Amino acid sequence: MKSSQSLLAPQILLDDIISLNVDFFDFFGEKQSGVIEVHNSIQNDIQELFRLIFKLQFPIHSVKPISEYNFSDDDSMNANNTSAFNFRTVAMDPTRISHHGYGVAIDINPMQNPYIKGNTVLPSRGVYNVNQLGTLYDNHPIVIFMKERGFVWGGDWEKPYVDYQHFEKSLPEDIKEKYQKVINTVLNK
Repeated sequence: MKSSQSLLAPQILLDDIISLNVDFFDFFGEKQSGVIEVHNSIQNDIQELFRLIFKLQFPIHSVKPISEYNFSDDDSMNANNTSAFNFRTVAMDPTRISHHGYGVAIDINPMQNPYIKGNTVLPSRGVYNVNQLGTLYDNHPIVIFMKERGFVWGGDWEKPYVDYQHFEKSLPEDIKEKYQKVINTVLNK
């Protein structure tokens, strides 16, 4: 997540990334619209997720493609932006493409649902307080919904860190294999 390297996405992958127009309520209770880019394999999941978010009136600060932040995960998080596709490496392992890099991960309200490792909180102004609007927690309807759809929630990770904003789903192996040769070239393997 942090110090990840943004890369130039190969066309074979970009051909499978779609833009979804979504509606949501902001923190003032006003209806807003945004665009989220995801892999077409999770299109239905994300459309249903935003229907649930809208129905619950779960507040979202903004939903913009990462390109509006010059592909900077840190800038997007600092803006409290909900996003998905960003062709980049895994922060802890620059030899692997992140789930975001394939468009099968989504981060929701980073300020309310930060990444926490010891004393490190990202974004740095992020605060995790389950009583704050826009915060995800164990047994939250959104967390339950995403897990039922096969997503892993970063709030459940038993690592030296948690990532409350993050949900990821595995890319089907046959699709991942389709990309592998060109991905290896991008990673210079």
